[in-house]
Amino acid sequence: MRLTVLGCGPASPQPDTPASGLLVESEATTILLDCGQGVAGQLLRRMEPARLSAVIIGHMHADHFIDLSALRYRFNWGERTDARLPVLLPPGGRTRFAELAAVVSERRTFFDDAFEVREYDPAVEERIGTLSVAYLPGRHYVPAWGVAITDPAGRRIVYAGDTGPNPDLIEPASEADLLVLEATLTEAAEDDPVRRGHLTLDEALEHATAARAQRTLITHYPSARRAAMEARLKEYGGSAVLARPDLSIEIAPPGIAEHRYGRGSGSSQPSVRRVRAATRG
Repeated sequence: MRLTVLGCGPASPQPDTPASGLLVESEATTILLDCGQGVAGQLLRRMEPARLSAVIIGHMHADHFIDLSALRYRFNWGERTDARLPVLLPPGGRTRFAELAAVVSERRTFFDDAFEVREYDPAVEERIGTLSVAYLPGRHYVPAWGVAITDPAGRRIVYAGDTGPNPDLIEPASEADLLVLEATLTEAAEDDPVRRGHLTLDEALEHATAARAQRTLITHYPSARRAAMEARLKEYGGSAVLARPDLSIEIAPPGIAEHRYGRGSGSSQPSVRRVRAATRG
C-alpha cells in the first residue's frame, strides 16, 4: 500500500503546494482523500480521475473539497458518464455539494452526471475495492472525520483529517503503519479558545507517541514554517516526516517504509530513502 502527497497546505494559499489531498493506492484500488484547491492538477500528473476507485471527503471546508468542481470537467460533457466516480461525503455534505453546481453556474445535474455522490455513515465500515475503510471522528469547527484504511495484509494508514486535540483518535490509530496528522498551528493560542479545531506540531507528535504509530506524516501546515518544523522533527527523533508534494510512502512487508520524492521534488532523479520500521508483534 502506498500513500502519495498531492497537497499538504492549509486553507490559506501556499506558493509551493496545493491544499489537502492524499492518494492511497493498493493493487487495483486507488482512493483520493480530500480534494482541496490545486489538488486536481496534481492528480492529473499521475492518472485520469475516472480511474479512481473513490474520493472520500473528510469535512465540508473548501480546502478539502473545492477542487472536485475542477475534477468534474475531465468527465463527459452533456451526458451521463457510463461509470460514475464514487464521491463519498460526510453526513449533510450532499446538500452543501449540490449548491456548488449553482455557484459554478452549471446545470443542476452537473456533478451527478459524472459522480456517484453519497453520504457515508461514520458508524459503518465499508469496503472500497480491496481496501477496508473505517471513519474516525475528528474535533473541528464543523462535523469532520478521518479514515483508517486497511489492506488485505492488515497494513493500516490512518488519516486524522482536520482535528484539534483528540483523545478518541489514539485507540483506532494504535500501532498504525502510517499515521497522518495535521499541524496547522504554531501555538495553541492561535486556535478558537472554546472549540479547538487544529493541532500544533508538538500536539501532533504527542498524539503519534500515544498511538505508538510505526511512522507519522505531518501535513496541513504553512510552507513558511517548513524549516522550523524540520528542525523540530530532528529534535523529536522519532519516525516522523514532513509532507511535501510528490512525497510517497510505501508500506510493504516486512515492515519496510520507502520514502520517495517524485516529479516536482526539485531533482532530476527521484531520491529514495529506505528505513526499517518497527514490526508489530
